[in-house]
Amino acid sequence: MKRYILLIPLLLLAGTALSAQEEKKKTIDLDKEFFHLPDSVTNEYLDNVDLNKRARINNYWMVGVYGGVSVEHGYYNPPRQVNFYLNKPVYGFSIVRHATMMNMFPNLGMELGYQHNYEGYQFKEYEVDGFKYQSNIDGAYEASIEVQEGYLLTHAHFDLGTHAKILAKAGLYGGYRTSIHRDGPFVKAEYLDSFQETDKRWTYGMKGGVGFGLMFDPFEIHLMAQVKWGWNPYYPPDKYNPYRYRYAYPLDGAITLGVYYQLSPRRGHTRAGLRKLARAVIEEEQRQEQKKP
Repeated sequence: MKRYILLIPLLLLAGTALSAQEEKKKTIDLDKEFFHLPDSVTNEYLDNVDLNKRARINNYWMVGVYGGVSVEHGYYNPPRQVNFYLNKPVYGFSIVRHATMMNMFPNLGMELGYQHNYEGYQFKEYEVDGFKYQSNIDGAYEASIEVQEGYLLTHAHFDLGTHAKILAKAGLYGGYRTSIHRDGPFVKAEYLDSFQETDKRWTYGMKGGVGFGLMFDPFEIHLMAQVKWGWNPYYPPDKYNPYRYRYAYPLDGAITLGVYYQLSPRRGHTRAGLRKLARAVIEEEQRQEQKKP
């Protein structure tokens, strides 16, 4: 009986020792899971962490759709008096590839897209010596031309913070004029809604724009004002006079609102975003170090 009584304190001591070891092990495990970066890791230190080899900045894809209203004008040389006027709705879609170009420019990318658009003109009324005049083309004071376009643009973005950015685009477009509607009292009936043999159907030129974007990953909302300058005129410059050329080029724009979806994670290039990414890289390195035996 005395032997059993002496064993009780020994068992209690053994249990206490095992409990202490278990608590110590839990503490070590917790330290591995929840740790803090050393005080030496300052913002200046984070700003100098090399991230290029670990994670590409602004290296992601997105796709989206947009719609809005076209703005027509037309450019004439010698000049004619024309209005800027709102025309029919435009819509389209595009794919954007953001990347750090030449390992130096994290603000640039490429955009490939399609747009259902319009070209056209609307002549002003003007007064000379008390008489009112208005230019026309084949009897039309106004024309609206439907165009199917494809384009390739350089897509620049400048992040203002986590959720906002400024957009700028520039590049080339090409398209085909599929239909036309002319307005005016002197238009021949057969040409009200049809092209003439002298009308040029292909269109191409320069396209660009500026805008503002809101980012709520993985969605982005883009408000854009775009402009395009066509390099193929509506008709040959010598159509009306073989000795006096008059050039008539598209000069049009659009105001659009679009919704885009990020196909891969976005990493911003603002200072706060880079510091956040650098901190995550250092924390992961420390975790890997602590796992080593």
